[in-house]
Amino acid sequence: MIHARGEVLRSSDVVFMYSGSAQTYREYGATVLAWGGKPTPKSLAEAAGVTWFGSVGMVTEFSAYHNRLPERFEEGLCRDADGHPVKVPWLTDHQSKGVPYWWCCTRQPLFRQFLRDRVVETVRAGAQGLHIDDHLGTAGGLWLGICFCDRCVDEFRAYLAGLPAADLGLLGIREPASFNFRDEVRRWIAAGGAESKRKATGHPLWRHWSIYQGRGAAAFMLELRELAARTAGRPVPVGANAGLLWPGHLVDYRALDLFTAETNHRAETRKPSDLPLVAYRLAESMGRPYAATASGEDWAFIKEHNLPGLVRCWIAFSYAAGQRLMAPHRQWCHTSEKGTHWYDGPSEKFAPLYRFVRDHAGWFDGHATHADVGVVFPYGSFVKNPRRWFDLCNSLAAANLGYRLLVAGDETVDHPLKEAEIEACRALITVDTGELLSEDRQRLARPVPGQRRFESVDAALDVVAPAAKVDAARPVRVLCRTRAGSAVIHVLNYDYDPSLDDVTPVEDVRLMIDASALGLTKVDRATLLTLDGSETRVECRDGQVTIPRLGLWALVRLESGRE
Repeated sequence: MIHARGEVLRSSDVVFMYSGSAQTYREYGATVLAWGGKPTPKSLAEAAGVTWFGSVGMVTEFSAYHNRLPERFEEGLCRDADGHPVKVPWLTDHQSKGVPYWWCCTRQPLFRQFLRDRVVETVRAGAQGLHIDDHLGTAGGLWLGICFCDRCVDEFRAYLAGLPAADLGLLGIREPASFNFRDEVRRWIAAGGAESKRKATGHPLWRHWSIYQGRGAAAFMLELRELAARTAGRPVPVGANAGLLWPGHLVDYRALDLFTAETNHRAETRKPSDLPLVAYRLAESMGRPYAATASGEDWAFIKEHNLPGLVRCWIAFSYAAGQRLMAPHRQWCHTSEKGTHWYDGPSEKFAPLYRFVRDHAGWFDGHATHADVGVVFPYGSFVKNPRRWFDLCNSLAAANLGYRLLVAGDETVDHPLKEAEIEACRALITVDTGELLSEDRQRLARPVPGQRRFESVDAALDVVAPAAKVDAARPVRVLCRTRAGSAVIHVLNYDYDPSLDDVTPVEDVRLMIDASALGLTKVDRATLLTLDGSETRVECRDGQVTIPRLGLWALVRLESGRE
C-alpha cells in the first residue's frame, strides 16, 4: 500500500468543509479544504496556501452518474430483496431529470468505473488529497435492507464458501456455491406471515451479510486509494466522511489517513455535548486525526433558532480535545420537512476562535491526550449497542476524568489490542470482554504490575482521581494534553444559556493539579492564555492554579525545567 507521508493534519489546522473565497480563507486562517470537489485553476488560485482535498461522492453524485450513463444507469442501482431500487433517504427531495436519487451499488462494475473515473479526474485536476463521501457505498445502506442485486448475491457465495463447515451447518447451508440469499430472505419473510413484520435486516444470516458487505467496502476503498496514488505518481492522503458515532464507519480505516465527518452534536438539547468526544477518541485510537462538522439536523436547528454561540462551544471543545471542528462557513442542513437547505453562520462569531488557534499553534501542536483511565472498547459490542458506550464515555467526561479508548476490532475492523497501549494505562476499564476476539482476550488476560482494573465506570469513578480537578461554581470541562516537559490544561465553560446564546462567565475557577500524573517532576512556570490572546504568568502554589474569570475557554500551560 502507498501511504501518505508526514502529518496529515496538525492540531492547530483550520479545516474548511466546502470551498470559499480567498478573503474567507484569510479571515478564518484556513489551512485545509476537506470537501473541495474537483478543483479548477481559478478555485486553486483562490485557495493558495490551503491543502485541497477533492471530494468524490458515492451517494451524492447520482446526477453526474445518471447524466454520464443515461441509458445504462439502472445497471448500477442497489436493489432490495424484491428487486426494487432504493432512494437515498436524505436526498428524497433531489432528482436528476425526473429520476430520483437512487442508492448505487459499489459492487456493480458500471458504478465502480464511474467512481474510478471521478477519482482520476479529481486528482488530475490538481487536488492534493482525496475525500470520499458516503465511503461505505453499498455497505452504508445496510440498514435499508440492501443490496440484493445479482452481483451482491453471487459474490456472497464466495464469502460463505470460506466459512468452516461446522458454521455452515449451523446456518443450515449445505451448498454455498448455489445458495441464493435473496431467495432465502424472501422465503423467510413470507414464512413469518403478514403479522410478523419481518425485515431483511432481521434474518439470522444478516450478521454475515454485513461482514461480507463491510469487507467489500474496505477492499474498494483500498483500490481507490491505490488508484489516486498511481494517478498522481505520489502518495495521496485520503479522508472520508466517516462519522464514527455511527457503527460500521471504521471498516475501511486502513485506507484512510484522516476522518472528515458529520458528527452528532445534539443541538436540540440547547447545551454543549460531550458526545463528539467519543468520536474524537475513537479516531485517536485508530491513529487518525478527525475534522468534524455537525449533522445536517444539528445545523438546521442552529439555523432555525439562531444559536451561533452554541457552535462556539463546539469549536472550543474540538480543539481542546486535540481535534478540530470544520469552520462553519457554509453548512448543509436537513430536516424531513424542509429537505436540504444551508446555514451561513456569522463569521464575526466564528473566525476569531480559529484565528486564536492559529495565532497560538504552539499551545496545540505536538501535544497528546492525557488519559487518567483507559477504556477497552470491543467494537463488536459498540455495533450492537452504541448508546451504552456513549453513556459510559459521557460519564467519564462529565467527571473530568480523561480517557483513552483502546479499540479492539471485530470481524470487519482489523485492529487488535496493542500490548504497549494496555501497559501504558495506570487504570483500565474493561466492559463486555466476552465480545473480544480470542487473541485480544489473551492479551488482556496478562496482568500489568501496578495497573488498577475496573469492570464498571462507577467503580473507576470512585477510585481514580483526575490529573486536573476543578473547583468552580458552574459546570466546567477540563481536558489535559501533554508533551515532554509541559502540559496544557484546557478549561471549558459549560454554563451555556440559550436565552443569551452565550456562556455565563465563571469567577475564580481553581485547578488542583497532579503534576506527576501529567509527566512533570515539578512546575517551574505556569501561564494562562485567554481568548483575547493575552498570556499571563500565574502562580502555581501547592498544585493549585486560579483562573480569575473564565469566559468560554481558557488554557493553562505548565512547564518543567525552564524559567
